[in-house]
Amino acid sequence: MIGRALIFGIIWSVLWMGYVYMILKCFPWEMVHEYPDDVKDACTIKTPSDKKLRIGKLIGGIYSIILFVLLVIFNVIEFKGTDYNFLTIVIFTFIVAFTWNLIDLLIVDWLLVCTVTPKWVVLEGTEGCKGYKDYMFHFKGFLIGCVYMVIVALMFGAISFGIIHLL
Repeated sequence: MIGRALIFGIIWSVLWMGYVYMILKCFPWEMVHEYPDDVKDACTIKTPSDKKLRIGKLIGGIYSIILFVLLVIFNVIEFKGTDYNFLTIVIFTFIVAFTWNLIDLLIVDWLLVCTVTPKWVVLEGTEGCKGYKDYMFHFKGFLIGCVYMVIVALMFGAISFGIIHLL
């Protein structure tokens, strides 16, 4: 079970990384709130038109729905036709979600943002900001993410449990 949860977690992580990359490339204003204060303060991204704002929200919403539906699908694949219980599904869901949180910290935040800092992660007007090298900022975000992953596991574990029970 743990091995499959980790495999699903890696798949989920790759999709989340694709989402983050797409948002940063196409709709960077949607990610400004995720950056350290000095980066937010220095950012000169112009407020997009209402149309671009709507498109960004719509695409972000659709992608998020797809990712969370996929989380339920992972659970259905793993537990349909097996002897399962609610706690087992929640733990499985947590492992998948936590894998993303850990990969986000280690690969996206610490390796890409803090160490390599490619141009596509640097917001307009923020070149040289110290926040890009703030490892502790990202670690605190990881800890907050751990709490969110528990909530995600409980919510989507419950949804999955209900769906599997109905199947």
